[in-house]
Amino acid sequence: MRKAVQGSVGAVALLAGTFIGAATGSPAGASSEIELKPEWGTISADDGVLRRGCHDYRYDYQVTAPEEGDWDLNVSLVGPRGKVLWFGYLYEGANPDQGTTTYRLCRSKTRAGLYRLKAVVSVQDHNENIAGRLKTERFRLRKAS
Repeated sequence: MRKAVQGSVGAVALLAGTFIGAATGSPAGASSEIELKPEWGTISADDGVLRRGCHDYRYDYQVTAPEEGDWDLNVSLVGPRGKVLWFGYLYEGANPDQGTTTYRLCRSKTRAGLYRLKAVVSVQDHNENIAGRLKTERFRLRKAS
């Protein structure tokens, strides 16, 4: 059974600050200070069409964190205006090392344009917690004509 914690826009800032700050020991919003570790995994999404109403849209992930410790994957979706629109959390034990999952968007609350998926992998080994950023995924969503 796959489990993912997903947040609405209202809870995104709190969750992102909590998970990213806890993973790095740095203040919220400091995810750009986390070292890029592309060897720890990938995240990808296809270009698509924003459908009327609220819908789930798919993205793929793969985590190849170091052997020691348990991993978690914090994913945020950044919209065309640079705001975080969605936040998700996957973790070892409840999620496979690779798979497909979803984010949720409402067409009335967003716009067509360039979107970004940003991800941070955190690995906890005993009392040590290390984090690494994955390569940011860029994709386009357009409104149906």
